[in-house]
Amino acid sequence: MTTREVPTVKVTEITEADVPPLPNVRANKEWIAANGAGPRPEGVDAGHYQHIVLNTRTGELAFHCSDYRRSNKEEGYYPGALYAPSHWQGVPEVMYWVIDSGVDERPYHDVAEGNAFAHEVAPLAQTLLDHLVPVPGTDDLDWSAVAASAGLDIGRACSRHRNSPEGRRPWLIDLGEVVAEFPQLVRSYVAALDDTALDGEAENLVRMGLRPLPEARGGWQPDLAQHFGISDKDAHRFHAGLIGTRAYLYQHRLDQAAGLPLVPAEQWLDQHPEAVTADTTDAELEAFPDTARAAAAAEGTVLLGATRQAAYERRTALRQQVLEELAALGTARADAEKTVKAARAGIYSRLYKAFAWEGRPELTDAELGRLAQMSRQAVNKLREPLDDAAAAEEETARA
Repeated sequence: MTTREVPTVKVTEITEADVPPLPNVRANKEWIAANGAGPRPEGVDAGHYQHIVLNTRTGELAFHCSDYRRSNKEEGYYPGALYAPSHWQGVPEVMYWVIDSGVDERPYHDVAEGNAFAHEVAPLAQTLLDHLVPVPGTDDLDWSAVAASAGLDIGRACSRHRNSPEGRRPWLIDLGEVVAEFPQLVRSYVAALDDTALDGEAENLVRMGLRPLPEARGGWQPDLAQHFGISDKDAHRFHAGLIGTRAYLYQHRLDQAAGLPLVPAEQWLDQHPEAVTADTTDAELEAFPDTARAAAAAEGTVLLGATRQAAYERRTALRQQVLEELAALGTARADAEKTVKAARAGIYSRLYKAFAWEGRPELTDAELGRLAQMSRQAVNKLREPLDDAAAAEEETARA
């Protein structure tokens, strides 16, 4: 099982220099009540600009205020990735919660109040960090039911009503807990999936929900809500479902490999270029998954993503390479022929000039051929029509 060093939450207190001035809520309300009459108060559109920010790698926790005087479209306006538990895929390095301040129930916090609030939610942040799960073979983290619930409780603390924590949500279930009773949820083929396909499988499990789809009832997808005693209302919550799926599947793949190295198909094909070439037949592509996995097993490795599609894409890429080389050679040949044609025309024009000379230098056809990189016979063949024409003119003159 992959482990990690869990950071300790450290509250970083901010100062007045780190925040924009507090909006004058009273002036804002009066201006709005007057239908915008008079000077526009600064901060009238500030909205919910205050946050709690957590760095999941370092443990740094802080109260934060975006500068509402800037556009929220500007890069860096928000302090990280919004804690948005809509899919439970991926843990941001830096995440933030929006504080529902600026309302009657919860006025905007000043710096002292904001720092105090950061200390208030620090235990929840520590619970969140303590229960994040490493994704084996990567630097990524994944959620657990406890970590996600702590995140939801920080969100409750950020509400205008400062709601108290609810602890672990029964409608969030760790995949490992489910697979222990329903092993069919993790299909046998996932142990041979590459990272991209495995991530897709993890997301499918997250989106599966706690109630089986109509087409899956009575089949591989169990009614998890019924089995774990989760109410129908909770089962249909927007956030309800399986969690920690990516970390579990990556660990499952490692466990199934039993210590053997995992090699992606692309890497294996790079190491074995003879396995798929531009000349590989369709029949050989069909057999590729079996032959490649057998060859990898003989080498003591586990091949990932060894699909017909992977082999087809490799052959397509190699054939495209041949076609690109053909096009390049065709262009080079055409350019070369143009050069040869121009050079030939230039050589012939200069030979004809030399043929017409009287007096020195008197060069033989062999000497001219050496200069033009041609045989004596070729030069002589060019000269013959000129000699014949000259002889004919001479004969005509005599007559």
